[in-house]
Amino acid sequence: MKDVRYAIRMLIKAPGFAAIGILTLALGIGANTAIFSLVDAVLLKQLPVKNPQQLVLFTWNDAGKWPPNLSQTGNDSRFSFSYPAFKEFREQNQVLSSVFAFVPMGFTPENTTVAVNGRPAQANGMMVTGEFFSGLGVTPLLGRGITEADENPGAPRVAVISYAYWTRRFARDPSVVGRNVTLNGLPFTIVGVAPQSFYGVQQGLEPDLWIAFDDLANLRPWSQKPSGANSVFTARNWINLNIMGRLKPGVKRSQAQAELDILFHHYLTEDWKPQDPKAVPGFSLTPAAQGIPYLRKALTQPLLILMAAVGMVLLIACANLATLLLARAMARQKEVSVRLALGASRARLVRQLLTESVLMAALGGALGLLLADWGTRALLALFAGGQNQVVLAVKPDASILLFTLGVSVLTGILFGLAPALRASGFDLAVSMRETAANVTAGRGRPRIGRRPLAVPAAPAAGLGSGRRPC
Repeated sequence: MKDVRYAIRMLIKAPGFAAIGILTLALGIGANTAIFSLVDAVLLKQLPVKNPQQLVLFTWNDAGKWPPNLSQTGNDSRFSFSYPAFKEFREQNQVLSSVFAFVPMGFTPENTTVAVNGRPAQANGMMVTGEFFSGLGVTPLLGRGITEADENPGAPRVAVISYAYWTRRFARDPSVVGRNVTLNGLPFTIVGVAPQSFYGVQQGLEPDLWIAFDDLANLRPWSQKPSGANSVFTARNWINLNIMGRLKPGVKRSQAQAELDILFHHYLTEDWKPQDPKAVPGFSLTPAAQGIPYLRKALTQPLLILMAAVGMVLLIACANLATLLLARAMARQKEVSVRLALGASRARLVRQLLTESVLMAALGGALGLLLADWGTRALLALFAGGQNQVVLAVKPDASILLFTLGVSVLTGILFGLAPALRASGFDLAVSMRETAANVTAGRGRPRIGRRPLAVPAAPAAGLGSGRRPC
């Protein structure tokens, strides 16, 4: 605490130097914190669900090898399957405690219109199967989630809304459960509100509402009708569903993949007899603790490049501040010499000087947090392309605060260590001789502004008392 108090006094004594150092560090640390906030949200964070490490995502190994009976597809993606394939996985597997599917109602909100009290507005919707909320382990804040009973033909149409949509459209009205709304011209009843932390299964895409999977022309995802069939529930070539599952306790992912691969192979070859067994696409389960990796795949390289760039900016700032501290250390040579003469050890001086640099870095980090908030919003707008299609809940949580604290301390040590070692390494004997020489030289010079003392003249010979002058 004495070191901290002394460091504060030294920074107050040099306000210009302190301001330049703190602002320089605030820019460098703030830029790193802003980029790390996005890296944490896109690349590091897991889904806000129960035991996300148990989740797996169904994937084609060779999505380009579409069998002839699946040649007409709605969405050519290695994460997409048909409803009959989903039904096969759900009913025949023995290794997953739950299997659920989901599909966005459109790439943009223009595909979905929700009318509340006769006032229509666009929204992001997602169609899900009955085990979506229970499989993820998400308990709604109000009401209930979508269940398997909601998928039955003739069942009342229900919807679960997100916390953000509940806040934006209904002003957090607790009586929203049971309210009727109109979705694309069809009546729906709101049966639940998702918790605030739940944004869905894909970073950057936060649905406003979830409805039970259905096959209606004005609700069908992307308005794509299956060819050669009357319903998406039976069309094997309507490939649009993303499928996820939860491993049973004690079941490894490799074990589950081996069993589901057999099921998938049987499903593909049920009405297709390929001459070459290698022509059959493979199947795999990928870890889904972080959800669907569309945004992660698109932003990984840009974020890592930006992280490296702002890291170099911070290193340049550290080098500039180290140069300023070296110059300041030369100016404090006399102070250091006196402290060494009084018995201070070199380690004690290094600790004191490092305390000053770390304190400056901490102040820069605190200011950098404010700049990082603005920078994060600017980066989100840049990635969204001005259309607000990327929605990320980037908030200064514990991981971001710990990152900023760690960067601040490391930065303070990085730019303060060399000057501290240089300042504490002065030769005491040489420094004292230089100080003594300066003092001696100062005594030999006439003092400006003072008149010399008058010396009385000796009396002339033979005058006065007659005594001979000494």
